Amino acid sequence: MFVMLTLSLSACSGMLNASGWPGISGDENSVYVAYANQVYALRLKDGSLNWRYPEKVEAARTYYANPAINGLNVIVGDYKNTLSALNIQSGTVTWTFEGATNRYIGGALVVGDTILAPNADHNLYALDLNGNLKWKFTAKHALWSTPIVHEDVVYLSSMDHYLYAINIKSGQLIWELDMEGAIVYSPSFDTDTIFVATLANEVVAVNALNGAIIWKNKSEVGLWSQPVYDNGVVYYGDTAGKIFAVSAINGNAIWDYMMGEMVSGAPAVMPDGVVFAGENGKLIALDFNGNILWTRSITGKLYTGPVIVDGLLVLGISQGEEVIKAYDFNGNEIWKFTPEK
Repeated sequence: MFVMLTLSLSACSGMLNASGWPGISGDENSVYVAYANQVYALRLKDGSLNWRYPEKVEAARTYYANPAINGLNVIVGDYKNTLSALNIQSGTVTWTFEGATNRYIGGALVVGDTILAPNADHNLYALDLNGNLKWKFTAKHALWSTPIVHEDVVYLSSMDHYLYAINIKSGQLIWELDMEGAIVYSPSFDTDTIFVATLANEVVAVNALNGAIIWKNKSEVGLWSQPVYDNGVVYYGDTAGKIFAVSAINGNAIWDYMMGEMVSGAPAVMPDGVVFAGENGKLIALDFNGNILWTRSITGKLYTGPVIVDGLLVLGISQGEEVIKAYDFNGNEIWKFTPEK
């Protein structure tokens, strides 16, 4: 059921195995889940099924990339090299783009009239809202993460160790920076600073204007977590289970907390604190001073952090009894979803 990707990397970690996990996005009405052989649209209020695509499962076609939403369509890529636009109300296919030659692992991003779709074939594809190619940018290795955009600049992290700044209108390179380690997760952004975690076991702050390194924090163990910025603080965790809150200005420690299992994915920032996911099913909410608000234990593996959708924490679960659980900000379970067999 779970597709395994194996890439030989020159990073410190050597061989990296990445399991497929539920890709999640949402709006004020629905949660969209890409998982295994189907894409699901769930009602936000109770997790009931609106539609699923395709109705008839194709065993060789699987979905794990986070769906993107542009108002009319849900944009989702699969492991059979196809990017599809699905009608947001019905799940029927509006158009497909089949120009890529490898898997969609990172989710697409819709910015204005442009869809940015990273692919494991080393290319970032820029499409119009009808699925026509505008331009493509070619990196040196696979693209596993969704880019971010600020003021017409696309910031793209790659498994080739590079962080790229690209003009969103033309696809031309503005600058590139060798991060000295493969980058699995998306970067995070402040006003003029990008925060990136690499498989060289470093969290790096980069000047968004020119690609200059501002500071680096070296970890003694691996990082399988996306740093997230909020209100002058950067939050992330390591594979030993330690959570860090550091200054966005200089990387200096503010506080830390030992979770006890590998911290995975991106933490979610709530009004009163930050929620972290552990690989073995632990979910922990800490206030902004590092004190425990609540903890929950989930059966299954958590390879990504919870996604905030209109006031709910929506959690994707691998190898568990459920695929999706939704919690309120106090840690109360609101609903859960398991696809029909």
